[in-house]
Amino acid sequence: MPATSFKYAYLIANFFFLAVWFLIFWKVKHLRRPMLIMSLITASFGPISELWYFADYWKPEIALPLPIGGVEDLLFGFSIGGIGAFAYESLFVRGVCKCEEKKLKREWFLFIFFAVVGVSMIILNNLLGLNSIFASSIGMMIVAIIMLYLRPDLITNAIGSAVLVAGVMFIIYFLGQEIFPGSHAWMLRIWKLSGTPEGIIFFKHIPWTEMLWGLSWGLVWGPMYEFLVGARTIKFKQKGGGHDETICYS
Repeated sequence: MPATSFKYAYLIANFFFLAVWFLIFWKVKHLRRPMLIMSLITASFGPISELWYFADYWKPEIALPLPIGGVEDLLFGFSIGGIGAFAYESLFVRGVCKCEEKKLKREWFLFIFFAVVGVSMIILNNLLGLNSIFASSIGMMIVAIIMLYLRPDLITNAIGSAVLVAGVMFIIYFLGQEIFPGSHAWMLRIWKLSGTPEGIIFFKHIPWTEMLWGLSWGLVWGPMYEFLVGARTIKFKQKGGGHDETICYS
């Protein structure tokens, strides 16, 4: 990718994330409305998070600027919200059903999530000077621990989602830098940890901090919908062996 087109690199990268979002949306016919809701919830937090990330973590060129961040951040927040929430379900859940057993709904916990992450950013980053990528990852892990303590049945979903989100990010980053010449140099230029002890690169192209963030996001956001609405997955035996997982709502 020539230097003159770096202005659009972040925007182009988001089109790949949106492609994954649409693939998952197509797969989870029974969960499309919840996926859209979870994506819209996180969309605005893409630009908001850049208040911290632009300061000490990265600073990409923005082709479509907003008062905070850019349209690119909205697109990333939207797409990663849907990917994180339903990547696991798109592969392992085959349907939905109604449960006779009533489950406790915790919609209010969404405010706890944003509060804990926000406080983590203020205390760990603004006050103690820890880089924002680590501060946000720690905040997300704290929320995930609370959720999984209350709902240990969601551990498989959380771990699976963490691996899938990090995997999607890995593939997009790796292939993007392999396909577009010069994009690796661009990534190193905008990544503020490059050349520091924390600036470790995997497989020549992948900042380890991006994998840390992806794992943390998948761990907390993967089981979030089921946690909020009190849903659980149940397994049905298949005739030829094996099992199908179905989301069960109270």
